[in-house]
Amino acid sequence: MSDEKPKKRRWVPILLGVSLALNLVVVGVIVGAALRFHGGERVRHTPGFGPVLYRALPEEDRQALRSRLHREHGEGSKEHEEDFRALTEALRAVPFDAGSVQALIDQQADERAAAHLALNRAWLDRVSRMTDDERREYADRIEEVIERGKHRKRYRDH
Repeated sequence: MSDEKPKKRRWVPILLGVSLALNLVVVGVIVGAALRFHGGERVRHTPGFGPVLYRALPEEDRQALRSRLHREHGEGSKEHEEDFRALTEALRAVPFDAGSVQALIDQQADERAAAHLALNRAWLDRVSRMTDDERREYADRIEEVIERGKHRKRYRDH
């Protein structure tokens, strides 16, 4: 008899490792799907008012509103940096002053409301300049957007 040991097969542990990894991936996908759809009753509701009005507009009008929003948002970004700086300072302050944080939050809410109001006025201005036929077509597109939105899959969070 010879004293030689049998050669070890290096591919066996590698194959077992790959097999284990694939099994874990499959189990992860199954568990993830079960968690995502657990109790996931389909919820059908009408999409938000603003997004419907926006999506139903012709592309050139959507582009004009987007440009206006970007222009106005860009002008306010420097102010936003200052507001965030003030917020982080207020959050770090000892003692904590909830009133100053509330004032910053209220200021942001007022600025968002002003931006929404400006967009609403721009939208109404555009709709006011539409012909009767254009407004009728726009109303039809609104109905189409609402109907499409009702059929999207949305799942209730549990």
